[in-house]
Order: sequence, then structure tokens, then C-alpha cells
Amino acid sequence: MKNQWILCFALTLFLSGMLLIQTANAVPKNGKIRVSGDNTWVVFVDGEEVAASGNWQAPTVSEFKLDKGFAQIAVYVHDAEPGAAGRGGFLADIILDDKPDYIGTGEDGWRCDTGKPIADRKDGWEKVDFDDSKGEDELEIYEKFGGGIWGFGAAIMGAILKDPDCEANWVWCGPNDAEDDIYFRYTIGTLAVEPEDKLATTWARIKNDAK
Repeated sequence: MKNQWILCFALTLFLSGMLLIQTANAVPKNGKIRVSGDNTWVVFVDGEEVAASGNWQAPTVSEFKLDKGFAQIAVYVHDAEPGAAGRGGFLADIILDDKPDYIGTGEDGWRCDTGKPIADRKDGWEKVDFDDSKGEDELEIYEKFGGGIWGFGAAIMGAILKDPDCEANWVWCGPNDAEDDIYFRYTIGTLAVEPEDKLATTWARIKNDAK
């Protein structure tokens, strides 16, 4: 009986150790974000600018590290043709680790909002602790990469994006012939913070609880 108990205890420890190893390995450590915007864009990761461009046919590709599986992506896109004169578009995908977890625009989790031009916005929208709970939950989803009004640039863009192939959709916050200055955010994982004796997963949760 004693030997059976020891064997069961050892097996439990072994299985627990394997589960911990698998859980640790499941947390992404490295990421890459690929972005195009019609007409200009600026990309931030955890509040730090990592890319900016004004040629939608030349996507920016930025690598970043995740802190315990967490990263905050923030992208500003400006449509240079005002109002109905132009069609704004935002295309992005996030690739996590070598065996990629693929996250493209058009999938759940992206939040967006309209606002002033970035030079006039001083509320820290790109920061990790920004409360984006009032942002629009749903994006206006347009053509998938390779189709629609941006399709003629797909070959040039694909040569830059390389592997994996882009499976994202062009998106905007509302109709893309209305607002010209759009702010997008995507949160990877959860940020654990501890205000006094209470644990919350996001700063937005803390602010809402304090009201």
C-alpha cells in the first residue's frame, strides 16, 4: 500500500510538472506586427512607437517582445483625402512566436475610435493604462487582403510581408468615407495590476470599479 501511494504521488508530481511546462510554453514570448494604412499610420507597442509610414503599398513589419504573454498594440491611421473624397483603410496582422498564432484585422478583439489628428491628441491613447472601454467594439470590415480597391497593390505588399501569407481584412471605424483619423487597439493577454488589496486584469476595470 505504501509503495502504491508513493507511486501515485510521484506520478501526480510528474504530471503537474508537465502541465506547468506546457502552460509556460503556451505563453507567447515574441511577436511581429505587420501594418498598412491608407494613407498614413503610426504603430505603438506598449506605448512606444515602433513604426510609421505613408505608403500603403509598403507595409511596416515590426518585431516585439511580450512581457509574460502581454502586449498592447495601438495604431493610428489617417486618411489624407478628407471625408467622402477618400476611402480610408487599415490592414494589420499580429504573428505570435515561431509556430504562429495569427491575429488579423477583421477578427474579434480589435477596438477602434475616432478622434483628432494625432498631433492634437494628448490623452495617452497609445499607453498600456489607457481606458479604451468606451471605444467602438465593432469595426467596419471590408475586403480581404488581395481584393477590393486595394487589390492592385497586393503583389508589391506580398513581397514585403512574405511568410505567412496575410489573411487579414481591410477595416475602418465606421464607414471609410466619413471619419479620417482613426485609433485602433488590440490587447494580447492580460496585464495583472494590484491596486491596494484588489487584483484586476486591466486598468479599465480598475477605473470602472472606482466610479
